[in-house]
Amino acid sequence: MLRFAKPKKSEYPQIVDLVNSADQIYSNTCSAREFKECGYASESVDDLIKGKKNREYLCAYDNDVLIGFSSFRLKNPQTVWLSMLHIAPRYQRKGLGSIFLNKIEEVGKKFKALVLVLEADKKATWAINFYKKNYYRILSDKNLEKYPFDKVLEKKQVKSRYIFGKKL
Repeated sequence: MLRFAKPKKSEYPQIVDLVNSADQIYSNTCSAREFKECGYASESVDDLIKGKKNREYLCAYDNDVLIGFSSFRLKNPQTVWLSMLHIAPRYQRKGLGSIFLNKIEEVGKKFKALVLVLEADKKATWAINFYKKNYYRILSDKNLEKYPFDKVLEKKQVKSRYIFGKKL
């Protein structure tokens, strides 16, 4: 039975293991130097404690087993920014990520946000395909100038990353 809940602080070590394990896939797409510079597989309990000050956390559980973690925030009144969405590797490719993403969208609607946006590495084809499958679109600079995506970024997009967005 899949359920969603805010994590307990005592679960932070499990979350760190899940995130860092799921991030290992990036080692196949970049050099060891890039892997380290991008901060992949480097999440810590301290990072979660600090992040909790300005982010919402939501976990996915399958029969009380932690299988997913997300971090997001209301960036402005119209935008929810999804910082992290991870499913434990052994639970991937079973549709659970899509169910989890839908739950985050529901939370975004409760915030009365108009859009949910996120950033993905251009080399992360699995992530790109996942978000496209879930009706997210890659936002161009032109898209980011138009309502309701006009308040998403304060600066130019990073060349090696895509900004994905979806109206809620």
